[in-house]
Amino acid sequence: MIKILFMGTPDIAQVMLKRLLKDGYDVIGVVTQPDKKAGRKQQLKMSEVKQCALANHLPIYQPLSIRSEYQELLKLDMDLIVTCAYGQFIPQVLLDAPTYGSINVHASLLPKWRGGAPIHKAIIEGDKESGMSIMRMVKKMDAGAVMAQCRVAITQEDTTGDLYEKLAEARC
Repeated sequence: MIKILFMGTPDIAQVMLKRLLKDGYDVIGVVTQPDKKAGRKQQLKMSEVKQCALANHLPIYQPLSIRSEYQELLKLDMDLIVTCAYGQFIPQVLLDAPTYGSINVHASLLPKWRGGAPIHKAIIEGDKESGMSIMRMVKKMDAGAVMAQCRVAITQEDTTGDLYEKLAEARC
């Protein structure tokens, strides 16, 4: 069975992590952003991905800067890195470490809407469709070869929340 290191932070990434687990993949660890203060009382809040990892008893890694704090991850026996909205540039040495390399699940039809906020951009620009792209990871953001895409229609009534739900359910 392929051993996956999953990297992600927000809710859409948590949906992808749950899907990997439900589909029986061997997720050997989860990398997510450090807990952050939030709300009026400035209490520490865990990412949705961390909450999912805790609920599934998965090892959790939360480096402040993945660029300088990746050595522990290199020690893992991993076949593949899967990222979804992780939120930091991953050093090439880590991208190259797994047997089968690293892939990213991105919430747009690449090459359109590279980078952050692709769901918002699709709605704001009045796009008629969006989708999910699975791509090889390279040093440049969202620039690797696209391996698969699935498309979803956007109606005039759709909000960013509606599109998020459609994309979270899409399977490539």
